Amino acid sequence: MGSGVATPDAMEYRVNNMASVTLQCRIRHAFFPGFVLALAAAACGSDGDGGSAAAGSGGSPVAAAGSAGTSSAAGSAGSTGAAGTGGSGGAPSSGGSTDEGPPDVGGLAGASGSAGTGGTDEPSEPEVTDELPFFSFFVTSQAGLFALPAGEIAPAPDPEDGYGGNLGGLAGADEICTMLARASNPTDQKTWRAFLSTSGFNGGERVDAIDRVGPGPWYDYNGLLLAETVEGLLPEGNDGRPSDADPQLADMFTDENGEDVRPSQQIDNHDTLTGSGRDGRLYDDGADGRVATCEDWTSSSVQGAEGNLMGMGGQVPVGHSWPRTNNNGRHWIQDHTINGCEPGADIDGGAGAPAGDFRVGAGGGYGGFYCFALGAVAPETP
Repeated sequence: MGSGVATPDAMEYRVNNMASVTLQCRIRHAFFPGFVLALAAAACGSDGDGGSAAAGSGGSPVAAAGSAGTSSAAGSAGSTGAAGTGGSGGAPSSGGSTDEGPPDVGGLAGASGSAGTGGTDEPSEPEVTDELPFFSFFVTSQAGLFALPAGEIAPAPDPEDGYGGNLGGLAGADEICTMLARASNPTDQKTWRAFLSTSGFNGGERVDAIDRVGPGPWYDYNGLLLAETVEGLLPEGNDGRPSDADPQLADMFTDENGEDVRPSQQIDNHDTLTGSGRDGRLYDDGADGRVATCEDWTSSSVQGAEGNLMGMGGQVPVGHSWPRTNNNGRHWIQDHTINGCEPGADIDGGAGAPAGDFRVGAGGGYGGFYCFALGAVAPETP
């Protein structure tokens, strides 16, 4: 080596002591960032010729950046959430134990979280108000019954002859009541039940009609009282009409539209299926109720014993939606019997179902039945 001022390159060859190695590394890397300095220090520790002293460990590379601020949750009901706060900076690392590099700077502060997006104000469904909260009783009209489409449970009727005894079971009959009630009162939300008994035929459940219509009260479409309670549905003595009923309604039941069931004096259509005796419970037909209920309202082909023209001797009970006279033919639940469950109407007047006629309407009807709603309230008085 020559004499004179030592340059940085010349100093690289001075390996006679660790100080020269240290000076070399400091000059070469003095202006580099901390993480480069740390790597250089590690390399310089092995540069010495046979040197045994390792360079001191540098400060840790760049301190971990502060965690980003979290975004706030979206504001509810359209309000905007506040922006998240920035994360704090990382702490500086400690210096190495032998060589002193430039101190590490702390990690950069985390970025602020973005503001929460505004919540959306979803419009709520408008509450439906029943315009006829008292409406809770009707007789299915022939026109309404025969014009219904198939329901989820109930089958479609024959447009000329109706359902006969196949209503889709008790659940189908309930559905028919509901469809008719909502056709006349689209705001109706009540639970409707058909006034029909079942026998438990073929593994089903035995049900008495009087037990499935709730505790009352019941009013027709026009607000006329049928009965306040179950007891008020049952006639007193031999009258045959509901004992609580408004006299006008007792004399002529109304349909789902509030119209008289009998539109004119020339019409004989009062036979109404119930499957029940006069107490509103399953009729004793001598066949465990199978015939009386048209096999629990699933059959339009059942034929029972043939009765006479006076409506005696058959096995399918029917009530009268309007009384034949002031003295007889008055019972609304079970006035007489018919012979079977086949579809068909006969409303032209005459005597009871003749022998060999197994239609539900053979004695003066069309296979109609009664519908009751649960949870009705009394109409407001003017």
